[in-house]
Amino acid sequence: MINANIGKVGIEQSSILSGNNHIIVSYSLKDGLKGLKAGTALKLVDGKLEHLAADTEDAIALLLSEVEGDSKDSTAAVVVFGAVKKEAVTFGADGAACTETLVEKLRKNGLYAIN
Repeated sequence: MINANIGKVGIEQSSILSGNNHIIVSYSLKDGLKGLKAGTALKLVDGKLEHLAADTEDAIALLLSEVEGDSKDSTAAVVVFGAVKKEAVTFGADGAACTETLVEKLRKNGLYAIN
């Protein structure tokens, strides 16, 4: 009988969520958005979500998972209430890191970016 160890497999799932109580809904995305990463702060414009241009804008949701390619006629799962990992939150087309200003804007809408 041969008993050999031929390798290891590690399974890891990353998430922007922190804790257990969240409200996640599906929203339409503005057409033409590209490279949206999980944790992108979003605002509502004309019934569709798009990324913030600045951390001073009113963020109402955070993208739960990455959206690949162009957002033409797309919907996405977004977090609208609950605690999220601050280090996972970004804003703007370039994916700028979360600021304290954005933390306060999110908190006013029921999203808590915590360490």
